[in-house]
Amino acid sequence: MTLGIASGRLRLRPLAATDIDRVARFLGDFEVAGMLARVPHPYDRADGLEKLRAAEAAAARWPDVEEIGFAIDHDDGLVGAMSFRALRATPVIGYWLGRPYWGQGLMSEAVRAALGWLFTATGAAAVEASVMQDNPASSALLRKQGFDVIGPDACSSLARCGTVPAIRMRLERAAFLGSSNA
Repeated sequence: MTLGIASGRLRLRPLAATDIDRVARFLGDFEVAGMLARVPHPYDRADGLEKLRAAEAAAARWPDVEEIGFAIDHDDGLVGAMSFRALRATPVIGYWLGRPYWGQGLMSEAVRAALGWLFTATGAAAVEASVMQDNPASSALLRKQGFDVIGPDACSSLARCGTVPAIRMRLERAAFLGSSNA
């Protein structure tokens, strides 16, 4: 199974160390980093490069990995990224998009394509997400893909230096594959 995913306007591919400049630029924006669990602010470029190298190595070991990350490319290159972690349990999706690309429907397109890949490439029965309560755009995006709220959650945020209220969401494989999203 290939790790390349194509959609109408986007190409999802494994993350690479060569992505560091654009990743550092976009994740250096607190408006982006502040909605993520595992990204500090200010963004640590050396740590980011190490994580990109680890993601590149994980892609080379696919499918024998617990987490896989994808760069989201559009026109002039990387505009965001997404990952699935806990692949051997119930996968958890995470994603971000550089602020210049907000409001264009790119993340909805990327998530839809990635979910199609996930349910084709793995035996996952469902996928989950934790969305910070003050990120209504992200919860709306997931609802559009068929995710249901399963309850309250708490999300650790390195950028915010603490835990913030969140919503846990879940999408069943059958619901996705039986919808117009697949």
